[in-house]
Amino acid sequence: MPDFSFIQITDHHLLESEGQIREGFVPGYALHMVMKHIAAHVAGKADFILSTGDLVEPPTEAAYACAIRLLGLAPAATAPGPQKVNSEGLHDYPMYFLPGNHDDREMLTRCLFPGSEPVELYNFAFEHKGVQFIFMDWGPESKAVFLRETGNFLYQALQSALPSVIVCHQHVKPIGSRWLDSFIADEIDDFWEIVTARGIREKVLGILCGHAHITYEDEYEGIQILGLRSTAFPFAKTDGPTLILAPPHYRFVSIQNNVLTSRIYRVVI
Repeated sequence: MPDFSFIQITDHHLLESEGQIREGFVPGYALHMVMKHIAAHVAGKADFILSTGDLVEPPTEAAYACAIRLLGLAPAATAPGPQKVNSEGLHDYPMYFLPGNHDDREMLTRCLFPGSEPVELYNFAFEHKGVQFIFMDWGPESKAVFLRETGNFLYQALQSALPSVIVCHQHVKPIGSRWLDSFIADEIDDFWEIVTARGIREKVLGILCGHAHITYEDEYEGIQILGLRSTAFPFAKTDGPTLILAPPHYRFVSIQNNVLTSRIYRVVI
């Protein structure tokens, strides 16, 4: 299996124009700066960018149009992509999008992948250089729900002999914030029962999450869990909602000899 790297970004919360302000932040400007940093520093070393949800908020046609303009997308790919980014020095750069709780699945598909049939749940798997990437959908609410359809999809995907990376929006293990951790699925034990089963756990290289707007690294029964700060507005790890003024992060992920490692890049804006 050849070694390769990719980039994770998350929680962009784009509005209907790039200059609009939300929570004292300008999400469009921040994402521009993140993409510019990626183009200048790591794009040539990675195979694709992966966005782990909440591309826009609220989900309107105008907000998705803003995202398409900002990233220079030409909506011709079929879901789950990759799409091709043409922005900030990136040219036809592959990028995957997983919807978050603030995204409308039908609208995201129609705007970004007009040749694809809309889906109620964004459960997809694709292979890249001998590694399976599993996009799993915890539903369109802030609080995750481990729906039967998603559970069946995850179980079947993990029967593959390929090493796998699980990609989801909502987080899967408490991070130490009462209000954020209240969004974890009540059925989370059912998720872990599938993922940590004998013969499965050994194939799971890691789990990538968004939603919490906080960068962290954790593990569960030897499976590493990687969360990431929002490109829009970061949260503090407090018991109630608290925004902090901090630069966006993105994660540079490498897979070598079936081992996943990563490095965080900080973008000064």
